[in-house]
Amino acid sequence: MRILLRFASAALFGALCSFVPAADTPAPLVKPVTPTNGIRARIAVADDKETNMHFKAQIHKPKGKKGEMIDVKVLIESQPMIGRVTLKQWKEWGFEVPPNRTTVLSELIIPAAQLAPKPAKGRDIEVRITNMKLDIVEPTDGRNAVWGGDLYLGLRDLTGGADRAFEPRIYFPDRFLELTVPNAAIKRLNAGDATSPDPMVTADDGLVPVVGTMTTTGPGTSAPVFTFASVNGLTQYKQPTGKVDTVNAGVSSTTNFPTPGIVMTMNTARGCGAEIDKMPRDAEPGTGKIKELRLGFHTGAGFKVQQDLVLKDVAIHVIDDKTMSFVWLGPRFIEEFFKDGVYGCGPDGIWRLHGRVKADLLQDIKTRPPAKKP
Repeated sequence: MRILLRFASAALFGALCSFVPAADTPAPLVKPVTPTNGIRARIAVADDKETNMHFKAQIHKPKGKKGEMIDVKVLIESQPMIGRVTLKQWKEWGFEVPPNRTTVLSELIIPAAQLAPKPAKGRDIEVRITNMKLDIVEPTDGRNAVWGGDLYLGLRDLTGGADRAFEPRIYFPDRFLELTVPNAAIKRLNAGDATSPDPMVTADDGLVPVVGTMTTTGPGTSAPVFTFASVNGLTQYKQPTGKVDTVNAGVSSTTNFPTPGIVMTMNTARGCGAEIDKMPRDAEPGTGKIKELRLGFHTGAGFKVQQDLVLKDVAIHVIDDKTMSFVWLGPRFIEEFFKDGVYGCGPDGIWRLHGRVKADLLQDIKTRPPAKKP
């Protein structure tokens, strides 16, 4: 099994999320986006225990007749990463390979449904994303695919880095992603009324709505990571070289490891004192256990109360990547601990994880262990 190595104020919490007492039918965790410019589009994704999160799309056949297309399977990663395609696949499609093996895909055509504004006719649309940079890579197993897909893209490949304007969201249990797309990038098909159910709303008195805010300004990473994360009571740890690293934890939509879906680099696992019972070898990850994982969230009316999600004695997977220090939380993690989980970027440019979690997994931040020097 493989892993893809990558990718706020209280008032804003209230604007993006709604809190309803558990006795009533809860409101959706995030309000629908009403675009002031462009079209709000919903793209169906597939994700299960055997396949990474992906969607169907098409690209133009480079040496085909006008309008001749190639069907592709696109893996979509929530972490910011450069897109990839294998050398074998790129050649098979008929594209030229540049000497530096960096190329640009002129256009990706994605089937979608228009959510807003409400269309006069059918909701079927095509989203056309242009000029996406790709690295052409050698697969380690000789296959065409990149971890089971024809193309591997990050969400920022779809937004072009304009996350504030696109407001991308991944609805994990609902199996779709949404984004606001400029009118010029939309083709209306009027071929039918493409629909999908509204986002899930779980009514359970034992669940508490939470919002986890991400930051991209912390030490050691430019990827969105939780503003607070600790492993075995440590927020920082020292590598054998003496370098001090921060515990950085982020959401990864293509880290498709079994429940509880937590993956660590060897640097982080060793530095934080994880119990490793199987060492990673070649492309196969190792396994182990940590005594505690803490992630900072906000709860309560208006999401003003700071609490930690605290997991005790949880299994982890460990990868032998010595270039990074990171904790990835994948789809199986969201499924296990977050009902109605939604991960997305708001108009303020801040990424957040929304969900409903079991009340007994939340603790006051005063229960955090005293800070230890690495």
